[in-house]
Amino acid sequence: MGEGNAKGRTSEEVRNVRAMLKAVVVVALLGTILLASGQDDLAKWRVVPTTGLNVRWKRMGGRLVINFSKLGEERRLLLLETTQPQISKAKSVDIRYCLRLVRDGRLRFAVLAYGDAGGVWFKIVQPVEGVDEEVDWRIPLSGLKPAAFSTLQTDPDIAKIRKLQVGLVLDGICEGVWEIESISLSSKPFKPTKPIVVPISPQAKLSLAHDPAAKVRTEIVKEGPEGKWCWKTEFVIPGGRHMYVLPSLIMPDADLTGYSGLQLTYRANLPSGIKALLIILVEHDGSHYYTDWIATPSGERRTLVIPFSEFRLGGWSQDENGRLDLDQIGSVIVGMHGTASESEGRGSIWVASIAFVL
Repeated sequence: MGEGNAKGRTSEEVRNVRAMLKAVVVVALLGTILLASGQDDLAKWRVVPTTGLNVRWKRMGGRLVINFSKLGEERRLLLLETTQPQISKAKSVDIRYCLRLVRDGRLRFAVLAYGDAGGVWFKIVQPVEGVDEEVDWRIPLSGLKPAAFSTLQTDPDIAKIRKLQVGLVLDGICEGVWEIESISLSSKPFKPTKPIVVPISPQAKLSLAHDPAAKVRTEIVKEGPEGKWCWKTEFVIPGGRHMYVLPSLIMPDADLTGYSGLQLTYRANLPSGIKALLIILVEHDGSHYYTDWIATPSGERRTLVIPFSEFRLGGWSQDENGRLDLDQIGSVIVGMHGTASESEGRGSIWVASIAFVL
């Protein structure tokens, strides 16, 4: 009888342990689902008043409707703020909104994170998309940089973030209505859904650096496929010594977190002795990450994808962390370097499209 009771208690204890483990797993899964599912946490966010910005807001039918206007050229921030405990587990912010503009300014998204010891970190990401239509947007929380006034000048420890602000950076005169249906924290890493295409048009901003002995011209011309705009660079260099030609195209602000590489459509004629194009991704702080062997000359139009892993820090360049920061890329260089084997080398580069792909 004692033996039977012992076995009974053991079986009961096992069942209890299994039930407890199952409950723990279910709770953990539910917590993950609630954080990652995009459940509407709009009630946990509040509008932050800002001087120099006229703002009125109200809640209508489960939505937050914000009217804003600014008459000056100075920069102002229209921010929502939360202090919910899930911040420490978040990897991105999901927001569903509709933005209607009466007067267009220059609008971008911003994220600010506040630590418990006076640390403040921020990022400004790509321009707002989808004016006058409902948009689902996910803003990654990676790549936050310390603000100049932050007491800590290190990378943030997300587990110690106590307050998060998300909203719009407003530059120039602007007026509009920002209607937010939902905003929530997500534990899922940011995953983009479409490529980012770098516009090539007469409005594109170009710059040029080259050896003083080189003769170079870079411009936007209508010599692309089907008469479309393309980026054309022509150069003449003396042979027998190392030369460089570095035309660059300034990119619109973009956070490339979640993207895998650079897609380039081009054709190129290079002097004898120059094996491939020199392609450089330039961070905002001037750090150069390059590849100089993949994009070989081609008389026919060619499209290739260069993984970010192929880009390495140039020996002539410096970077504070020694890695390519995908939220800091500000321009793309498509040029050449090397030694032409003939007495005079001539070359041409046509870039039909530049995109960052998944």
